[in-house]
Amino acid sequence: MKNILLIHTGGTFGMMPAEPTKILAPADIQHLILKYLPETENIARIDFEVAFNIDSANIQIHHWRTLAGMILQNYKKYDGFVIIHGTDSMVYTASALSFMLQGLAKPVILTGSQRPLAVIRSDARSNLVNSIELATYNIPEVSIYFDKQLFRGNRAIKISSTSYEAFASPNFPVLAEVGLDITLAKNILPARKKLLYSDRFDENILCIRFFPGLLPAHLEAIAGSPVKGVVIEALGLGNLSIYEKSLIPWIENMSRAGKIIIITSQSPYGTVNFNLYECGQLITAAGGLSAGDMTSAASIIKLMFLLGQFPDNPQRVKTYYQKSLAGELTESDAGS
Repeated sequence: MKNILLIHTGGTFGMMPAEPTKILAPADIQHLILKYLPETENIARIDFEVAFNIDSANIQIHHWRTLAGMILQNYKKYDGFVIIHGTDSMVYTASALSFMLQGLAKPVILTGSQRPLAVIRSDARSNLVNSIELATYNIPEVSIYFDKQLFRGNRAIKISSTSYEAFASPNFPVLAEVGLDITLAKNILPARKKLLYSDRFDENILCIRFFPGLLPAHLEAIAGSPVKGVVIEALGLGNLSIYEKSLIPWIENMSRAGKIIIITSQSPYGTVNFNLYECGQLITAAGGLSAGDMTSAASIIKLMFLLGQFPDNPQRVKTYYQKSLAGELTESDAGS
């Protein structure tokens, strides 16, 4: 029987059913799990730890460091790790952990629920039981389990706050399907012998959503600010205005100032492609960089991570940004 470390961080999973804004104490959560999920003892030997107990909207970089540190400290002791996490920022935490813990040889699975464990029709029970079972399989990467599907963590997006089907993976197939049997896909990352750990992030970035009518003048002050990089959520294949209120001169100014401009898409399905339209060619010439088929969350966290690794070398950041570090990017799309 395998050893699994169950790590609690907060979220809906451990809230009081009668008082949905009240978060249960860690001891109460452990008691609830043993009460409602006794069958987990037949799946694996489980130890329970509390990293913190907060709403996931309050997650910060130091919380990621705490989680990654707990996994690193216990890496040899356990065969897999399951993290109970609020759904709102789960994809950001999953992306961060995937970059912090590159080269995993063991599963790290994030899960949570749309309804607290102790309420009727809660999805918490099945999500946690299946996550624990999946953590005994050979799935050596950071993933998210929700509603019968296991997603690569840095490929997932949250699509609903009201449905049990809360997550999707628009540009990458799921890692596993859970029904009567568990079916693993063939696209799971291979286990590696050496785990590469880094917890350095740079918070000096922005994410801007482009919309028709956006005034470039509102963005001019960024060039002289401490901001080192900007992710722009563009239209379609990565398009921005190039005639009236063109953002091209601003991208050029930012590039000259040593800032990194990343272009991702507001469309969850598909990839940024700078080769089809005049807009993309102008963005490339101005110094903008394609996020390929990465999610917005992965695009943001990857930029923070790489700026943390190479704080004084924007060219190395750009080079590594177009490489897949943890399966977050289809490299054939990176230079599009």
